[in-house]
Amino acid sequence: MTETILLETRETKRSYGLVRGTVAILLLGLPFLGRQRIRLTTERIVIAQGFWTKTSDDIEIFRIRDVVSKQALWHRLLGIGDVIVKATEGRTEESHVLRGVPDPIGVSEAIRNAWNAVARPKVASNLDG
Repeated sequence: MTETILLETRETKRSYGLVRGTVAILLLGLPFLGRQRIRLTTERIVIAQGFWTKTSDDIEIFRIRDVVSKQALWHRLLGIGDVIVKATEGRTEESHVLRGVPDPIGVSEAIRNAWNAVARPKVASNLDG
């Protein structure tokens, strides 16, 4: 089975807030270049970030244990929020934060649907009979 991209999004500039946004504009927008880029595929979530130093983190879909969407009041007004993905790596639990994504509930539902497609057992039906 080939890996298919289900969703691509990035941290919005609106998540920076007034002070960080003003500083970013004064610095010719350089901090905006280091925003998180999120790609959800049928097999994993890839979180890439950074401007000077690039960091890429992969979360295998079958390792996901919980997905939480979080929106502060000002995030709700801007239509953005954070999605927290809890996954297990061996015996330890990891928490990954997808910051400032547009439509955080839609993103968490897309992750949940991808998990359901991978982690739930396929039931063979023998109703022909």
